[in-house]
Amino acid sequence: MDGLERRVRSGARGLALIGLAGLLVLAIMTTLDVVLRWLFAAPLHGVNDVSAVVMAVVVSACIPANLAFKQNITVNVLGSVLGPRVERGFEALASLLTFIFVALMAWQFVPYAAGLRETGEQTWVLAWPVWPWWSCAAALLVLAALVQALVLVEDIRALITGGNSIAHDEPPAV
Repeated sequence: MDGLERRVRSGARGLALIGLAGLLVLAIMTTLDVVLRWLFAAPLHGVNDVSAVVMAVVVSACIPANLAFKQNITVNVLGSVLGPRVERGFEALASLLTFIFVALMAWQFVPYAAGLRETGEQTWVLAWPVWPWWSCAAALLVLAALVQALVLVEDIRALITGGNSIAHDEPPAV
């Protein structure tokens, strides 16, 4: 499972870097729009359109890495007091609940994206079709659910065997 885990983490890290690059492009576009409005009263048309469709993809691209490296916020007070087995049990429970939540999100994004395709919804200024962007976000959330399923399996294995889970590992430097 280590090879699969390594590949999943590497792929998730790559998606997060793509998401970060997209966020940087959005920030540059927004800054340029503000500067052009201020200096020349000539805004960049469509920045809001681009931001509206790209933001869902950017955020969704970062979720698999967050899940793969267990970078979510945790409070381990009770588990630390009651011992390592109880702590591993709480980790497995948290992984299960996280999996359910992400899977439900993905389950709702897929028909939403399909509905956007059926209605032919477009952005206001640029008239871009919206459905491809939301389909990409939905696919990334499905991938995130699969990543969380792997994390859940690892946490259950750690609970059963008494070993270490992949809890809170720092991603290696790129």
